[in-house]
Amino acid sequence: MFHVEQSRELVEVLGTGAKELGIPLQDAQIQAFGLYLRELTIWNKKTNLTAVRTDREILVKHFLDSLAYSKVLLPLRAGSTLLDIGSGAGFPGLPLKLFLPELRVTLLEPSLKKTAFLRHIIGSLHLHQIEAISQRIEDFSKDSQRHGVFDWATTRAVKAESIVPSIGRILSKEGKLILGRTSTLDFSPESYGLRLVNELSFNLPFGLGTRVLTVLEATANA
Repeated sequence: MFHVEQSRELVEVLGTGAKELGIPLQDAQIQAFGLYLRELTIWNKKTNLTAVRTDREILVKHFLDSLAYSKVLLPLRAGSTLLDIGSGAGFPGLPLKLFLPELRVTLLEPSLKKTAFLRHIIGSLHLHQIEAISQRIEDFSKDSQRHGVFDWATTRAVKAESIVPSIGRILSKEGKLILGRTSTLDFSPESYGLRLVNELSFNLPFGLGTRVLTVLEATANA
């Protein structure tokens, strides 16, 4: 149990918003998000982790937006691995780990300062089977030990064209890439050896925007 006082806003916004998305959160998970929010706010004052500043917007635009990826991930197979590319302050990988503790997560973030925060919050939340690596996807994907390892790769607020050329070799045989976007796909994935599997549109709670989850897989897996 995480000993973090649950503010009324935390419980109401996160709890209500998660239910609206069809994502049931347990009390311990809400408390964990409370600690995450507190540490993110503290670090954000000295390190630019996110331009979103208010608690309410962080809860909705970062935490709930990240949790929505579970709509694509579930049902989760045993031992599933996830690579979160350009993780920043941990989105969507860390919220997904809090919701799906059995998920094995790698947070990939080029910025050393942001990676330091990720490692701090992983330790503060006492999370296991999760690591933060400070590296670009272009370099990470060249490591043969990483090839064919990940069942899922995720990203949000990162230009897709900078990611897709490196994806094929790190995904497992049936691995998929989930792009978090504000609109449907606007380029041809076939030119990168990928095909469109699904696009899921949803509204963020409290009228804070519309999101699209675009799911791609290597054409060799089709």
